[in-house]
Amino acid sequence: MSLTADLPVGDLQFYDNYVPALAPGNWRITVGHTLAGVVTGDLGAIQNMVVSAPQFAIDTNAVLNQYPPAGSTGQYAQVLPHIVLNDALLPWERTMTGSSDNPWLALLVLGEDEIVGGTGSPTRAQAGTVASFLSADPAVLKPDITQEGDVADTDPCAFIQLSTTLFTALTPRLTELRFLAHCRQSNIADKAEQGLEANGLFSVVVGNRFPAAPAQGGPGAQKSIAHLVSLEGLEPYLVDQPDFGGFTSVALISLASWTFNTMADQLQDFRGLMENLVAQEYDGTTYTPDDLWLRLPEPSPAIDTGTPAGAEADRRLADGFVPTPYQFRTGEQTFAWYRGPCVPVLTMPLSDGTLLPTADAALIYQSAFGVFDASLATAWQTGRALALADRAFGQALYDFRQRGHQLTDSLLQRLQSDAFSADQIAGLSGNTLVQDEFLQFLTSDLPSAPGLAGAARPATGPLPAGAAPDLDQDPARDPDPARDPDPVTTVKNFLADPQAQALIADETQDALLPVATWLANLLLLYPVPFNLLVPDGRMLAPETLRFFYLDGNWLRALTDGALSIGMQSSRDSFFTEIMGDVIRQAATTAAQALRARRIGVDPPAAEAAENLVSGFLLRSAVVSGWPNLAVHGSVGGEDLRILRMDRLADDLLFCLFWGVPDCVEFAEPQEGFRFGVDDDGNVPVRQPLAGGSVPLGTQLATPLLLVPGSLRADGDNVLDVATAAQQIQGALSAARVAVDDFGPADFALQMVKSPEAIKFTSPTG
Repeated sequence: MSLTADLPVGDLQFYDNYVPALAPGNWRITVGHTLAGVVTGDLGAIQNMVVSAPQFAIDTNAVLNQYPPAGSTGQYAQVLPHIVLNDALLPWERTMTGSSDNPWLALLVLGEDEIVGGTGSPTRAQAGTVASFLSADPAVLKPDITQEGDVADTDPCAFIQLSTTLFTALTPRLTELRFLAHCRQSNIADKAEQGLEANGLFSVVVGNRFPAAPAQGGPGAQKSIAHLVSLEGLEPYLVDQPDFGGFTSVALISLASWTFNTMADQLQDFRGLMENLVAQEYDGTTYTPDDLWLRLPEPSPAIDTGTPAGAEADRRLADGFVPTPYQFRTGEQTFAWYRGPCVPVLTMPLSDGTLLPTADAALIYQSAFGVFDASLATAWQTGRALALADRAFGQALYDFRQRGHQLTDSLLQRLQSDAFSADQIAGLSGNTLVQDEFLQFLTSDLPSAPGLAGAARPATGPLPAGAAPDLDQDPARDPDPARDPDPVTTVKNFLADPQAQALIADETQDALLPVATWLANLLLLYPVPFNLLVPDGRMLAPETLRFFYLDGNWLRALTDGALSIGMQSSRDSFFTEIMGDVIRQAATTAAQALRARRIGVDPPAAEAAENLVSGFLLRSAVVSGWPNLAVHGSVGGEDLRILRMDRLADDLLFCLFWGVPDCVEFAEPQEGFRFGVDDDGNVPVRQPLAGGSVPLGTQLATPLLLVPGSLRADGDNVLDVATAAQQIQGALSAARVAVDDFGPADFALQMVKSPEAIKFTSPTG
């Protein structure tokens, strides 16, 4: 199988299957060597080996997505449930008799009263061991499989039991299996970090039964149970009229299971959940976009803004502050304002010369009202505490400072010595551009630099033979009243020069890299406690979406606090102060590339017009129901770079954009396409081939009425897959589109129900 390279974000590629080159099981490698004329016999060796593949259980991390979502309630009567697996090979890792491209897995959709036993589990699955499952039972049919060498008798497994009648009614036929599993490839750049494969390849197993719904107009919901089962060893029974002999039930290994409820209520489907996020911001007839900012809701009763104190409190709350208890060092109790890094307004950046050497320096006192603003002080102390807790970062920061000090001393020694030429001084750097700038600095700027005037002369190389130095003209040997002999001042003036900083930054890149990488994680708030991001739960109630900007001042205080550790002298402090901009720029650059390194994908993205970071927090059941939710933030139709997107909890999604989007779109994941029919039982007929007169996937003709004509006759809402495939091929032929080998990918394209999406646009977007 040849994967599509550089698949665009939002696109999806279907593949029939992904069959491994070597089947699982016990293998023997025999190597022989015959020597001519040797009577003792052939020389050879035998090596036994086991090719491992899941057989009785799978890793829980292999399940990426389920539809309908586990525990959800929605209008699912027209969809075919499916499960998305993070392992693209899994459905074909075991071989079924008769065909190597038939999956060994099937997804069964069952009613609670259709499963035999297992009453102690929500999914009616029974727990046991491999040995107990395989043990013979005169009434229960067990699969005819060989236990692999790496599977112990005591290994746990889960299984379900179905009556033989129900087994025949529900299970896919052996000829239908290939249509119910396929592979999908999508770009993972718009997904939360979940350890996904960088190639974005997933496998999907689709059920063949529509979930049961309540009677028309009836109350409540109908519970369904989905089981991903193994059909290995049951091939003789996957036919229309199998012979079960004296068996009355069939035992099936259950590899994954979940429950969901089907009803006529749309509140728990994707569209209903997303629309409900905005519906809460309506007050009956009007909608205020301002209500989607991350801040406390308006207090009730409203604040009296007629007084200076009331107006100030109202402004603070609107700007995202919350009042929090505050205790003076004297023990007195009062309150202070606090605001985290996620703010609803743009903030005025601190001036470049602002120094925050301590938390107290970052504490703001509002003398007009006698109240402290502890936002930046909290950020500073948080950065320091996180840095002190990470020994590796402390060591990396120490190594960087030591490297900087050593380089400074070496440069100054060469500048103040006649033993080195300009070429030898500039030879400290391998960067040609830095060399050129620094040579210019040596020949022109250095003699006139404050505190360095006369401290060194630009050397021009060794003197000609027989020539004597002109001591009277040598400022390095001739005292000059303008010369500052103070070494501290000399070092400070040297470090303050931009060319010197550029050279030091260039030569300390290796030592700066781990420091910048750690600070990049800090700038993206990975280690920052959530209660500092959202200090009051009322700011992010259940089923809410809140947007924000990142406060650069808060991040500045956070990094200053982290860089404050390990100061051993004034020289350390001055070096950190002088190199602060270099360190922060390196951290910012690392932060822009951090997500690409973590997920292995760096998609093309629009460059941010301004050095701003924005984002959102989504707290909703849509996050738990669609863990692979796709998110796009764009400006003028071009996607912005996602700096971070993580699920902080089962129902909480956190996202940061490089820039400020004018549109944010939330969509069901491409690889999580639903299968099924519309409310009338129709499926669209889509262009299945690329390069035709219309684009791939375009609807070609009148929708095909698939249901009820393609259901099995027993009334269990089971799709007759073979008949459905034939009807779809007939509809394509009628539309004058011929598909030579109609396979699982073609069937998937025709049966998908396009994912839903909802867009939030700014008032100016």
